[in-house]
Amino acid sequence: MKRTIILYSLVLLLLPLSGCLTWNAKIDDMRSVYKEPDNSGSPRIIVTDLSDKRKDTELVGRIAALNLATETPVNVIITNRIASKLKYAGFNIKKIDTNGKTKSELAVEIKRNDAKMLLTGSMDYFFIESMDAILETAKGRASFCLEILDEQGKPLFSKTYTVYTEKHIGLGGGYGSEELIKETIDKAVKEAFEDIDFQKFLLLHKK
Repeated sequence: MKRTIILYSLVLLLLPLSGCLTWNAKIDDMRSVYKEPDNSGSPRIIVTDLSDKRKDTELVGRIAALNLATETPVNVIITNRIASKLKYAGFNIKKIDTNGKTKSELAVEIKRNDAKMLLTGSMDYFFIESMDAILETAKGRASFCLEILDEQGKPLFSKTYTVYTEKHIGLGGGYGSEELIKETIDKAVKEAFEDIDFQKFLLLHKK
C-alpha cells in the first residue's frame, strides 16, 4: 500500500511537467424535465439559466495536477435541477433563453408564455480543490443567487446561497472527484429548497 501511494504521488508530481490533464465529469443535467407534461391548473414559471459569473467558466475544480470540468456547464446543471424541484413541487416550467434581455423585455416574455413569474439569477462560484489527493481532503464551495421576477419584471424574491463540501479523494482520481462535484451540486440545490424564506415564497405563489 505504501509503495502504491509513493508511485501515485510521483505520477501527480510528473503531470505538471507534461501539462495538466482535464477530467470531464458526466453529470446528469436533467434537461428532460422540460419535456414532462404540465401539472393541470398549476402556475407556470419561466426558467432561464443562471448567468455564469465565475472567473473561470471552463473548470469546476482541480485535484493535484488534474483539472476538473463538466460536460454540461455547471450553471446549466444547477438551473435544470432547480427546475426539476419546482416541477416536483407542483409548478409548471418552461425554459427560455433571455441572454441580453432587459427586465422590461423579460416581463414581455413572462406574459407571452402565460407565466406567473420568471426565475433567473447567477452562478457566482463553484470550485473543488486539493493540492494532494492522498494526503489532503478535497474541499468544495458553491455560491449562487436566485432571483424571481413578476409579470412586470420587478423582483419578488432574491437570495444568495453558499454551501461547502469535502471528501477524501485518495486513489479515486477523476471518479472520486466527480462524486464530490455531484455532492456539491446536490447540496447547493438542497440548500435553496430547504430555505424557509424560499419555501414560504413558493407556497404563497402556488395558489
